[in-house]
Amino acid sequence: MRTPKLLAALLSGALTLSGMAPLPAAAASTEVTTRYAVSLMGLSVGQATFTTSVDGNAYSVSGNLSSAGLANLFSPTSGTSSSSGRIRNGRLEADRYRLNYTSDGKKWSSDIRMRRGTVRQATIAPKLRKDLPKDYVPVTKGQLASVVDPLAGLVFRAPVDPAKVCNRTVSFFDGWSRLDLKLSPAGTEPFRASGWTGNTAVCDVRVVPVGGYRKGSSGLRYIQSQTIRIWFARLGDTDLVAPVKVRIPTKVGTLMLTAASIADA
Repeated sequence: MRTPKLLAALLSGALTLSGMAPLPAAAASTEVTTRYAVSLMGLSVGQATFTTSVDGNAYSVSGNLSSAGLANLFSPTSGTSSSSGRIRNGRLEADRYRLNYTSDGKKWSSDIRMRRGTVRQATIAPKLRKDLPKDYVPVTKGQLASVVDPLAGLVFRAPVDPAKVCNRTVSFFDGWSRLDLKLSPAGTEPFRASGWTGNTAVCDVRVVPVGGYRKGSSGLRYIQSQTIRIWFARLGDTDLVAPVKVRIPTKVGTLMLTAASIADA
């Protein structure tokens, strides 16, 4: 993959991952804004801002990402993403998830409607080709139950033992692909951002493709052989945890997403 296309792919992935914004306490009506820095090999390639709102048991997350620095020179990328629904059993359960992004003048979009973790309708643009490659593995109807959207799918109720944050498998669907993230404990580490200081639960994450992918994809084989790392923080007096830092290995270097500030709106 040429560098411009690779940078565009990394930034579109960052739009999904950086949207895992910290969630305020479910019992109150409140709003939190989180700003992320996105870097590749230590160089700035993007920035994102996400706002999470909670009113009783209803939530909404909306945000945007734009390329910067080196990525802007090669492949200007921008996008928006949103998720809305209810808070049930200590996690976010989406009714609707939307993603729109543009890179090099080309546009992609996903609009998913869900009910109790089951996908009812998914619309993507551009649509899948009719002449899909022979090694393409489609998403089946059975794989669209008990799933979460990528934007709010990594927000959990904080367990008493921080290590238990990582003892789980998360089933994602973004409109194109179904994949599982298998989390395992990797210790604890301190973390500091403007507006927040404390300890984080660190999880190692392995990617397992389920549907909507090519078996022969070299990019997929690479990410399956790597370990993503996510830092989860318990925020203030809330009983929920969410990612504040993500490290993703890539063929051209390490992609980092780091919360720079966390503030009440």
